[in-house]
Amino acid sequence: MLNANWVDIARDDDSQTETIRAHFTGHAYDAHWHDSYLIGVTEAGVQQFHSGRIKHQSTPGQVFMLAPGEIHDGDAVDVAGFTYRMLYLPVPLLRQTLPTLFADEPDRFELVFPQTLVDDPLLAGATWEAFNALHHHAPRMVRDHALQCLLARLTHGYPWRKKGAPANVSRYALNRAREYL
Repeated sequence: MLNANWVDIARDDDSQTETIRAHFTGHAYDAHWHDSYLIGVTEAGVQQFHSGRIKHQSTPGQVFMLAPGEIHDGDAVDVAGFTYRMLYLPVPLLRQTLPTLFADEPDRFELVFPQTLVDDPLLAGATWEAFNALHHHAPRMVRDHALQCLLARLTHGYPWRKKGAPANVSRYALNRAREYL
């Protein structure tokens, strides 16, 4: 039988973010962990994985998020397999970027995910856009803006966020555009 699995990997040298778009049938990968934050969107099929002793099933449009060190595995639930897009966001990138976006970020802040799997079309869209910008090597200004929009959406419920935070994201993008020009 022909193996239908494939993996397309890219790396953004400026942000040190890796992006992966992959399709797996059957058993995808054994239990493992990463040093990065993982943010992904299931594109097609049903992706089943264990994390935190819980079995999750991610369907198209759902966002899955794993913090550094979280052990997880992966399997397809049927013969069609599953396809996903994933960003591997390095911890230093978040430590560097979040203070530039939000004036009230507390000292020693670490990003946490209250849920591993969420139905959030805005977060899915921001993840998809950041993936496309980084994976396809868009101009730096576009990549920076896409990452900032993703981080803004990931932290939208955090209590230390000022109501004006989205304006800060836009202001930062405008300043980057000015620098570029």
